[in-house]
Amino acid sequence: MRALSTLLVLAALPAAMAVKSQDFKTCSQAGFCRRGRALSARAAENPAWRSPYSIDASSLALSPDQASFTAAVKSSIYPEVNFGLDVRIHDDGVVRVRMDEVGGLHKRYNEAASWALLEEPKISDTIQWTVAKDSVRAKYGPKHEVEVVVAFEPLKVSLLRNGKEQVLLNGRGLLHMEHYRTKESVASSKQGIAPPEEGLDTDDSQVVLEQAHPRTAWFEGDTEDGWWEETFGSWTDPKPRGPESLSLDIDFPHHGHVYGIPQHATRLSLPTTTGENAHYSDPYRLYNADVFEYLADSTMSLYGSIPFMQAHSAESTVGIFNAVGSETWIDVGRPTPKSTTTHWISETGILDVFLLPGPTPADVFAQYTRLTGTPALPPLWSLGYHQCRWNYISSEDVRSVQKRFDEEDMPVDVFWLDIEYAEEHKYFMWDHTLFPDPVEMIKDVEAIERKMVVIVDPHLKRTNDYPVYKEATELDVVVKQKDGKTDYEGWCWSGSSAWVDFFNPKSWDWWKGLFKVDGPSYGWHWTESTVNTYIWNDMNEPSIFNGPEISMPRENIHYGGWEHRDLHNINGMLFHNLTSQAVMERTNPPKRPFVLTRSFYAGSQRFGAMWTGDNLGTWEHMRVGVKMVLANNIGGFSFAGSDVGGFFGNPEPEMLVRWYAVGAFSPFFRAHAHIDTKRREPYLLDDPYKTIIRDILRLRYSMLPVWYTAFREASVTGLPVLRPHYIAMSKDEAGFAIDDQYFVGSSGLLVKPVTHKSIKEETVYLPEDQVYYDYFSHHAYRGASKGKNVTVPADLHQIPLLIRGGSIVPTRERPRRSSPLMKRDPFTLRVALDNDGNARGELYLDDGETYSHRDGNFIWREFVAEKPAKKSKGVRISSRNLAAQKPAEAVDHVSFAKYDSGNDFAKSVAGVRVEKVVVLGLPAKPSSVSVEGGNELQWSYTPGVAASEKKEGTASVLVIKDPKLSIAGDWDILVQV
Repeated sequence: MRALSTLLVLAALPAAMAVKSQDFKTCSQAGFCRRGRALSARAAENPAWRSPYSIDASSLALSPDQASFTAAVKSSIYPEVNFGLDVRIHDDGVVRVRMDEVGGLHKRYNEAASWALLEEPKISDTIQWTVAKDSVRAKYGPKHEVEVVVAFEPLKVSLLRNGKEQVLLNGRGLLHMEHYRTKESVASSKQGIAPPEEGLDTDDSQVVLEQAHPRTAWFEGDTEDGWWEETFGSWTDPKPRGPESLSLDIDFPHHGHVYGIPQHATRLSLPTTTGENAHYSDPYRLYNADVFEYLADSTMSLYGSIPFMQAHSAESTVGIFNAVGSETWIDVGRPTPKSTTTHWISETGILDVFLLPGPTPADVFAQYTRLTGTPALPPLWSLGYHQCRWNYISSEDVRSVQKRFDEEDMPVDVFWLDIEYAEEHKYFMWDHTLFPDPVEMIKDVEAIERKMVVIVDPHLKRTNDYPVYKEATELDVVVKQKDGKTDYEGWCWSGSSAWVDFFNPKSWDWWKGLFKVDGPSYGWHWTESTVNTYIWNDMNEPSIFNGPEISMPRENIHYGGWEHRDLHNINGMLFHNLTSQAVMERTNPPKRPFVLTRSFYAGSQRFGAMWTGDNLGTWEHMRVGVKMVLANNIGGFSFAGSDVGGFFGNPEPEMLVRWYAVGAFSPFFRAHAHIDTKRREPYLLDDPYKTIIRDILRLRYSMLPVWYTAFREASVTGLPVLRPHYIAMSKDEAGFAIDDQYFVGSSGLLVKPVTHKSIKEETVYLPEDQVYYDYFSHHAYRGASKGKNVTVPADLHQIPLLIRGGSIVPTRERPRRSSPLMKRDPFTLRVALDNDGNARGELYLDDGETYSHRDGNFIWREFVAEKPAKKSKGVRISSRNLAAQKPAEAVDHVSFAKYDSGNDFAKSVAGVRVEKVVVLGLPAKPSSVSVEGGNELQWSYTPGVAASEKKEGTASVLVIKDPKLSIAGDWDILVQV
């Protein structure tokens, strides 16, 4: 009976099963986007165009002890409407520009930043503003090289470095904050207005119109286009507050590449949407949406929205964060190869823009993540391999899958359950017909130190025998219809459903209490679970099968009286945030949570991982998935990945093998598949495919120390885990648009996943005059100062993976069934000498699951290879305590004054040793290899190309066998040549 009811629900919801592009708006179908683009077109057609907004200089009020000021802003076409401007400079040089309507009919939504920001930024108390007749300005920086200029008439904000414009706000006069008005006031304003005199020139004509007409056609157009209501398909949006959009041009006059604003299936360096020979015809859309089977090359909105953009040139990098929560369209133009224009058009909200001055990519990431937070340091096990499908159908199915992985010696850390575990899709409530023993099943998985992840979607089945729904209604914490009183009802997997309003503080503790396994809670709680059961948040855009654009009506009401349109893009982040807190607080002391989200916003990186949604099992989707994961890393959200194999379809074995290699070099590594696909667990493949995937999985597990160390750096500095060339080599213009190869953290690993069919070799771009070694064959390739392409082997069993000369890569090479079983395993160090015979690397370790690292329980080591004397051909390989050298920079959210090398964790791993050291690129066979102050070590040497040579070929390889040195200790190995 249950299966039949599920089929009936699915049959009743065809739109949710086959979404097409026409189910989602284009700019021409969204009234406020049409208005914004029309405004831009009028400006472009009129050489004398001038913004109507100006600062009332007499209203300027400087803060006496901070770098901030406020001022009144007037519009020449609506002189009776008041606006307020607030400009401040933060301690780190970031400039925040806010503008809001003052005394309007309604309050504009002004809470987006409060949800995104980690905390309220500190305003500088040393930078000072200087007031001139036509502007106010401030200079700062070590050499006073940064300048902010706010021009009075027209209003324009400029950020300059060394006198060169970096960012311009309203430079083209496209700023327009549509003030609140009524139909009646608009109608009455039209009565008795005489047309302007003929024969006036452009400027005179504008003056007459500005004085005579409160809604002048030259600026706003001559129709009330979508002001009061608009329709899309069968839906009518009543627009109860009338027009309220915000238009703003943000230009980068000396930066030819812009990146960010995920999530879109497109290139990393964003192609143009406007201007001559524009690549796309529609702007990039930010409107979180459940786009089923999305296009692999499009500006369509997808599941998440991060309104953060970086602009880059060989001279500098800058960024802007536009704190807006409503639907937003962004046009990108490129007037010259060295400059970029952007036009941001949002449905509602105040102007709240942060200008990030850089000047390097690392500076911009630091500035952005000081605002919105760095990526959370994840549990170590979550960097392993995740096995998922819609759906593992029973307890025995889960046990069978685990057994097969073990029989085939394939490592895996996590098994996932999709929506069919839940009775009638009432999340938390097990279908005991199929899962009669859920806790025992989970503990069977945990017996090999693995984890379960279970889905919890935001829609609650509207039935009183479902305690979660019943409690939500009793607390009155569900989203309301437009009257603000009646609970909203929509349809999703559960059938008739309600949605918790997580903007309501009353929902927070209640939601967290649901996840308690035992102990006190606010009512019902999930006793049929364990503290090692983690959570998957899907459908949180929100996805509503019978709603407009498969989402929630915009006129729905949230806590505080805000319409859904105001905060749509933030909605999914709150669900993710509260679930993450719930998982963390299940235990005392808390454990690091793992919660996967599909929908996200700026700041979501603080709460867990994301994935790129319902992709297709095609080569095109594999390729664009790499770019999308890179874009999320640029957007500050490093813990990202795509469904390996594609959610839809039945990929051929070759494609599946290549996709596993893509996944193994993504921060989040999960295979997932639709309910209608054939089972494709890796152990089901025939050889050689099965063996190749086993090797790929083992490679990922061997590199877990690399990934974890990269996440430590991201959690402290904000630098992304995956780094495209413009970040790693910021001066090399030839690499600025490269998005099919990338570096893993600071490890020196450069990977180019194969994403085309029938490939035998790949071209890899080397951006510098440096040696790069093939990770597997040790072949030495040579770059060039102006960049160089090299050809590397890429048969099906091969991954184009290079180690940059000058790197030391720590790995754990012993195959285990899950990552926690590796915690006492020894390490291998790969020392890849650079042209000068030097190398460096890092290793970070802690317990991998709690927050004890913030109490000082961790190790952070630096490995260095350098010549023992200036003319020596040998090398000294050293292990040093990096945590003792830089205690304040060691871990996230804590600045230690001193590091205790004898902490509990360091003691626990004191016996974990280095079992092998591999040195690539020595110039000759050693005469001696020994621990300094100790005995000669066992070693072998294979002659080959030296790092210092100019030729290519297989590098020399020195293998030092089991030096029995502690991974946590200081030591030196002296290689004499």
